[in-house]
This record gives sequence, structure tokens and C-alpha cells, in this order.
Amino acid sequence: MLPLIAVSCAASPCTAALLCAAAGHRVIGKAAQPLSLAATGFITALALSHIIPEAFEGGDPHALGLVMLIGVLALYAAESFIGSAGHDHGHHEAMSEGGAGILAGTFLHTICDGVVIACSYMSDIHVGIAMTVAVLSHEIAHEIGDYAVLVSLGMSRGRAYCVNAAAFLGSMAGGLAAYFVISGFDNLLPYALALSGASFLYVGLSDLLPRFRAHDGFRRNAARLILILAGVALCLLIASHD
Repeated sequence: MLPLIAVSCAASPCTAALLCAAAGHRVIGKAAQPLSLAATGFITALALSHIIPEAFEGGDPHALGLVMLIGVLALYAAESFIGSAGHDHGHHEAMSEGGAGILAGTFLHTICDGVVIACSYMSDIHVGIAMTVAVLSHEIAHEIGDYAVLVSLGMSRGRAYCVNAAAFLGSMAGGLAAYFVISGFDNLLPYALALSGASFLYVGLSDLLPRFRAHDGFRRNAARLILILAGVALCLLIASHD
């Protein structure tokens, strides 16, 4: 189980680094929005149809609900304070300040990804595989975007790969820590799953809702909905284990 978790945690940053090297951020940027929409549907469906129900099978519902609430509020606070430091690039901050914010945000975010992946595998291998696909699809676009911003701030292309290194270290640290902690305390797994499900639900909806509030017309919104539903269908297909 541990080697599988380690490989899954490494999949997203390694794939993003390879794509940056092979195609460059401009080419990949054209596919970023469709990939992000499908990933949004995937992770939202995974949270609601598998992760959260799995959590409620093994823990106190009221305590699990409180854990989910705390998780959502914590993510909002982290995104408001840490995220704003790392992603407000409208004024072209100094390279050192902008780069530090991006790397810190990437590292902290991917720690959560590693925890989610580890908890999912420890619950059910099919859910773990689906979670790996979800993180892969969502994080590749995010890491490529951060790479592009670091280059725009003046960092060399070679040094900009440090965003992938930060993602790799964060994901591995989160996955390994979750595995060793929860392995010794099985009663923590439902609460870890609840926290993981809440984080994916928050990420999915915070990405989804602003897109549909943009009022870009029926055709564009219909195309977005189709991509989201494709992500949902893929999730249900991969994570199904009945």
C-alpha cells in the first residue's frame, strides 16, 4: 500500500514537469480550461458519491459534520491569506516575493493532496485510484499555471521547475505523514476522509460557481456543463467497485 501511495503522490508534479518540458506552458494553456472543468466535475462527484459517504460509515455524523465545517473554514482562511500572497500577480511583484508566495502556496496545497490520496487508498483502492486521477487532472493545470507565472516574474525556465519540486515534496510529505499516523490510529480514518471530502468539495465548488456567474451566454455555459458532466461520468466509472 505504501509504495502505491508514494507513486500516486508523485504522479501530479512529475507529470506537470514533463508536460512543461515537452510542450511548454503556451500550448498546454489552451487545454487548461477544459481540463479544469472536467476535473471540477470529477472531484465534486468523488467527494459526494464516495469520500464523504465512506467517512459517515465509520464515525459519529455530528462530529464528522463539524470536522467538515472546520475544514471548509480553514481552507477559506488559507486561500484568503496565503493564496492572495501567492496569486495576486496584477502588479508584477518582485521576483523573490512573488516566487516565495507561489512556492509556499503550492507546498501547503499539495500537502493536503497527499493526505487526501493516502486516506482514500486506506479506505478503498478503487477510491484511491479515482482520487489520484482527480488530483492529477486538477493539479496539472494549477502547477503549469504557477510555472508560467514564475517565468513571467523573471525566473529562468530551469529554476521555474522549483514549483514542481515544491509540489512533489508537499504531496509526498502529506501522503507519508497521513499513512503513518492513520495506520496507528484506525479510528481517525473516518475523520480524515471527512476532511478530505470537504476539501475536495470546497475546491470543486469554489472553482465551479464563479464560472457560471460570469453569464457568458448559453452556448459557453452549455459547453462548460458538458465538460463537468464528463468529469462526473468518468469519476463514477473509475470509482465504482460494486
